[in-house]
Amino acid sequence: MAFLLAIHVAAHSVTFTFRTRPASVRPAYATQPLAECGSGRRVSVRGVHFVIHFLPGRTALSFAKSRRLPGTGVVRELAKVCDFESDLAWAIGLDRRRPYDVVRQGARVTVVFR
Repeated sequence: MAFLLAIHVAAHSVTFTFRTRPASVRPAYATQPLAECGSGRRVSVRGVHFVIHFLPGRTALSFAKSRRLPGTGVVRELAKVCDFESDLAWAIGLDRRRPYDVVRQGARVTVVFR
């Protein structure tokens, strides 16, 4: 299980830091309205919706209260949309749809938007 410890937001990237490397990372632009997994409650995020899933993943207790983070630059806002049954997912609101790269370095996963 990869436990999320921190998120760092920069002008063109978002870095997720885990205790251990997530086994699977699934990034994609959202094709449907955003909703919390489990409850189905709608989640609003400013901008174009990009969602990244970490499996198996979970939020560490030290970071558990963080559900929404402000953005900067092309990244407008972040919101946690799933932390249920070993699926951890965050939605990233962008200024527009952009090409992206996912860089995995040990226990860090960085999404770079071009």
